Amino acid sequence: METKLQTNPSVEIKSKKESSLRKLLNIIGLLIFGGLGLTIITNPPHSTNEIKEFLLFIVGSTFIYYVLVNLYFIGELWRKVVYAFLLIMGGISIFVVFYLSTSSSI
Repeated sequence: METKLQTNPSVEIKSKKESSLRKLLNIIGLLIFGGLGLTIITNPPHSTNEIKEFLLFIVGSTFIYYVLVNLYFIGELWRKVVYAFLLIMGGISIFVVFYLSTSSSI
């Protein structure tokens, strides 16, 4: 009598906690970037160039935020990509702080 072993295919199980966290982060992003969008109404910029720059900032930030949040929940490899991207962005931000504090623009 021989037994036949069958392997189960790789199955990813998403927990309810993980999907609710993803939903929460998407709602938080909506509130943050929606609030930023409302600042144009409550505190209008002085020129059309400032409006264009501000809207470009909001759209770019929103795109980056939602891409990173949704990549994070795809899988373990993408979580590492998100962590690496955040680490690089943090390093660049620290570099820019020191660069702008030492440069004389007066």
